[in-house]
Amino acid sequence: MAPGMAQFRVFRPVFRIRFQHSLLRLQSIFKSKAEKIKAEDEWLDSISPLGADPFNHVVRYNTRASIDDSDFNGHLSNSSYAKTMDSARFKSALAMFPMFFRAGATHYNFIREIPMMASYEVRLSVGGWDQKWFYVIGKFVTKPSKKAKKSPKALEQPTPPSDSDSNGSLFNPSLRTTDQISIAPTPAGSTDAFKALAASLTSEPESDGAILHTIAISQCCFKIGRITVPPALALAMNGFSVPASAVPGGSEPEPYSRANPPPHWPHVKAVSKPTKKLQAFLKGGWRDVPEAERWWDAAMGGAVEERRNNGLQVLQSLGLGIAGARNL
Repeated sequence: MAPGMAQFRVFRPVFRIRFQHSLLRLQSIFKSKAEKIKAEDEWLDSISPLGADPFNHVVRYNTRASIDDSDFNGHLSNSSYAKTMDSARFKSALAMFPMFFRAGATHYNFIREIPMMASYEVRLSVGGWDQKWFYVIGKFVTKPSKKAKKSPKALEQPTPPSDSDSNGSLFNPSLRTTDQISIAPTPAGSTDAFKALAASLTSEPESDGAILHTIAISQCCFKIGRITVPPALALAMNGFSVPASAVPGGSEPEPYSRANPPPHWPHVKAVSKPTKKLQAFLKGGWRDVPEAERWWDAAMGGAVEERRNNGLQVLQSLGLGIAGARNL
C-alpha cells in the first residue's frame, strides 16, 4: 500500500464532511451573520441522527479484500480486520456523534474467511452502554452469490464450537477454511461471555441474506479532553431518542425527524450555544442537573433502556475480562 493510504482510508469521512462544511460557508458568504448561524445550525441538524433509535441505527462501511489486505491463503488477513474496523469505527463516530470516541478494547470472533478481491461490508450498530463504556458491534458481511441464494444450506449460519473445536484465532489462524466459530484469545472470564454473545448474534441471519464472516465488538468511551461523558448524554445530544409513543386513541405516532424533533431536543439546543457553554456542560455541568430533570435519561428510556439492560450484563463481562488481565 502506498504511503499515507491507510491514513487516507481512515480520515476519508472527515475530508467529506469538511468539504460539505466549506461548501456551506461558501454558499453563505453573502448572507447576514444571523442567516449564516441559522444555515450552519440547520446543516448540523441534517447530519445528526435526529430521532433515531440507537439500537436500530446501522452505519455501513463498504470496501474490498484487496491483494494487499489478503494473506497467502487468498483470504482477508486477520490483521486487516482491525485495520478495516478502524476506518469503519471512525465513519460511525462521525455519522453518529459530534465528538470522537476512544477505543478501549476490541474483541474479534472469526466465523469464515473473506476471499481475496471480494467486496464486503462492515455493519456497525450499538450493542449497549453503561455510565462510562459504550459498546459497538461490527459485522463483516458479504452479499451471497446467485448460486448461494438458490442453496438454503449455503446460507446457514455456523454454530459455536466447544473449547476443543476452535480451529483458528487472531494469533493462531487456521490454514484451512472452517465453518466453525473461532474466537480470538481473550482473558479468562470474558471468553464464555463472548461465546454467548456471538451465539446470539449469529442465531438470526441478516435481513437481506448477507453472509456473516466476522463479529467485532469494540469497547469505547466518549471524551472531552480527559473527562468522560456518559454515553446516554452523548447519544441524546446527537438526537438519538426512544421512538415516539402511540397517540391516545390508537392512531399511529409520527416518527421523530427534523420537522418533528424528539421532546428533549430543545434542551440540546439550549446548551449547545455558544461553544464554551456546550464544553462546560459536557465537562461536568450536566452533574448540576437534578436526576429527576435529566432529559437525556428520559430520551434513552422506555424500550431503549429495556434493550440496553438486556445486553449490558454480557457486554460488561467482556470489559471485566480485560481488566482482570492487568493483574496477571
